[in-house]
Amino acid sequence: MLTDFPLTQIDAVVRRTLRSCVLVAVVAIAAAIGLGYPLVAPGVVVGLLLAVGNHRLFQASALRYTTAEGTVERKPFAGATLVRLGAATAVAVVLLVFVRPMGWGVIGGLVAFQALLLLNAVVALIAYQREQANTNDV
Repeated sequence: MLTDFPLTQIDAVVRRTLRSCVLVAVVAIAAAIGLGYPLVAPGVVVGLLLAVGNHRLFQASALRYTTAEGTVERKPFAGATLVRLGAATAVAVVLLVFVRPMGWGVIGGLVAFQALLLLNAVVALIAYQREQANTNDV
C-alpha cells in the first residue's frame, strides 16, 4: 500500500523536519541557558547540524549507490553509512569526554532530529493512508 507513496510527500516530511529543528534549537538554547547549562545549547545545535548533514549525505549516497534498475550497491553504501555515523559518534564521544554538557547536548540534538523525522514521517504516512482509504471508498 505504501509503495505508491509520492516523493513529494517525502520532500515535505524533510522540510517539516528541518523547520522543526530550528524551533527545537531555539527552545533548547533558551532552556539550557535558563536552567544554567549554557554549554548544552551549542551542543544541541551541533547535534542537529550533524543529524541534518548526515541526512543530506544519506540522500546523496542513496542516489549515488542506486543502480538504474533500482537496487542498492550494498557494500559502498554501507561503507559510506559507517563513515558518516562514525564521524557523528566520534564528535559526540570526544565532547562527552572533554566538555560533558556540550557532549550531552550533541546527543540530545541527534536524538531530537531522529524523533522529529520519525514523527513527521508517521504523520505523513497516516494522512496518506487515510487519503487512499477515502479514495477507495468512493
